[in-house]
Amino acid sequence: MSISQVPAAKIGVQPALIRGHEDQGLMYFTWADSPVVGAQCANCNAILWVDQRKNVILSENKPDDVPQSGPGYQEYARSKIRRFLAAMPACPYCGHHSFDRFVNNVSFPRFPDGQELGEKISSADVLNADAKNIEVALLE
Repeated sequence: MSISQVPAAKIGVQPALIRGHEDQGLMYFTWADSPVVGAQCANCNAILWVDQRKNVILSENKPDDVPQSGPGYQEYARSKIRRFLAAMPACPYCGHHSFDRFVNNVSFPRFPDGQELGEKISSADVLNADAKNIEVALLE
């Protein structure tokens, strides 16, 4: 495994400022068809991006004994995310092993200062930054 810095646009990540929260720094969003998901560090709030199709845990087949839906499937999905976060290497920014948030197109990250994104944010409040010129960390 290696961690490299790549342009956010290369992996389908959209950096953006949030109107009224510009001083809190960039947020990072993905689309439903993005190949990457993120693991956010509980210590420094950095995000380490991973190609979910290449990740052994996230791309594993559902065991036969896990139901297709319902509480049993939900617990399997939560367990899979916990295992994914626990399997991350040290954070490339602070060195801690403390990834606690799964980031995808429906599970948003915290701001760099650790604050949560409010529920009253609309798409008009999202101010996209130039994804070609902002680098993010990618675990390969």
